[in-house]
Amino acid sequence: MLPYTTYLIDLDGVVYRGNELLPGAKEFVAWLNANSKKYLFLTNNSFASEAQVLEKLVSLSIVTDEGHVLGAAQAAVKNIARRFPHSVVYLIGEQPLHNMLLEHQLQVVDEDTHKPAVVLVGLDRHFDYQKLTRAVHAVRAGASFIAINRDPLLPVAGDLLPGTGTMVAAIEAGSGVTPEVIGKPQPTLFQEAMRMLGSQPGETVMIGDVLTVDIKGAKAAGIHTILVLSGKESPTDVAASPIKPDYIYDNIAAVLAELEGKSR
Repeated sequence: MLPYTTYLIDLDGVVYRGNELLPGAKEFVAWLNANSKKYLFLTNNSFASEAQVLEKLVSLSIVTDEGHVLGAAQAAVKNIARRFPHSVVYLIGEQPLHNMLLEHQLQVVDEDTHKPAVVLVGLDRHFDYQKLTRAVHAVRAGASFIAINRDPLLPVAGDLLPGTGTMVAAIEAGSGVTPEVIGKPQPTLFQEAMRMLGSQPGETVMIGDVLTVDIKGAKAAGIHTILVLSGKESPTDVAASPIKPDYIYDNIAAVLAELEGKSR
């Protein structure tokens, strides 16, 4: 592999599966730290804060800090704050996302008293007809429509619940406007990650377990890709897919073994 300076890393299926730490994950992060690599864990999660993601990593004995976690929610807020500074945002989302908007000097409204510049949609487990109506009206009136992800379902404790994409689809149907999506497989999350780290695509690699999400999105951002087979994909899936990663490994332990071998 090329001597990458920057590693973007998916979580579920790469570092852990559910609440189980996957082989080599702890050692791989230790290698990143010891070799002064730039890295970020990337997640499409739209309702857990970076602190909550970090809490899970720490519980699994991963030694890192909040500065190494970037969620699609945080990337979306940074993107909005840069493009629409101090603007009014109508939010479909939960408290961590509301707090992020305020921390970036954005105004958050949940009623019709202000004309929002942006409608931002994340997971909202209290989504209702009134919120849908307000969001549709705002988008039809000209507000930019930004979605954190389009994941239609949310896996929770052995069940599948409606995800952010379900709410996005309802607003899209009512407004007739296609949203701008920040999360994977769109390239914006990867671009925000590289902007945070001061990295260029040629020196950056994404490690993920899903061809149509991690690998597709990374390729759209122009960065290198590693697929690990510890998550959702199998060799048969790879053979049948038009999306081809640059490298394929059984798991992150195998990635680390090669990196350590080349560094000797």
